[in-house]
Amino acid sequence: MPQKMNADLLELTRAKAARVLGHATALQVTVKGLPLAYNKDMQETQEPLFAAAETVISLLPLVIGWMKAVDFNFERMRKATETGFMNAFAAATYLVNRGVPFRLAHECVGKAVQLCLEKGNGCELADLPLENLRKLNPAFDQDFYSCLSVSAVLAIHDVPGGTAPARVKQAIHEAKQKLSSLREVVHAHA
Repeated sequence: MPQKMNADLLELTRAKAARVLGHATALQVTVKGLPLAYNKDMQETQEPLFAAAETVISLLPLVIGWMKAVDFNFERMRKATETGFMNAFAAATYLVNRGVPFRLAHECVGKAVQLCLEKGNGCELADLPLENLRKLNPAFDQDFYSCLSVSAVLAIHDVPGGTAPARVKQAIHEAKQKLSSLREVVHAHA
């Protein structure tokens, strides 16, 4: 149906990625434990290898075309990140940083979310008055609201592979280095 806005290509690409990973697993299991010489087992490596390569080669032009044509609505995306209690972990982390054990912080934030749901009308953690929060735990203070922003939520995940801006920049840099190395290998064999 042309009026639908489903990302069919991306959903199918995600499913195809699972198939490619399945082929990679089949290859790994086939070659594990083989001695150094040629074995008949190796005949079974051709089908998953060629199937995986064919799948990736057929998807690349489609995904590249999609990336060139896609138009992201960044404002809508930003607003979506501010709803649905996506900042609940950041709220719990705030309490932990103020000396509350995580188990208690988690429970407290759960109660705050429940309070929002009871209030209805799209109430979010940032909408709760400080006095309501302090009834749940006296560790809440005025600076709590600043930890709920999207940038603050992203920044608390400062671990390898995390969403903190420095980690994202690092991952992009590493990906560019890998891509450059792969290009060198391809050009050396071309």
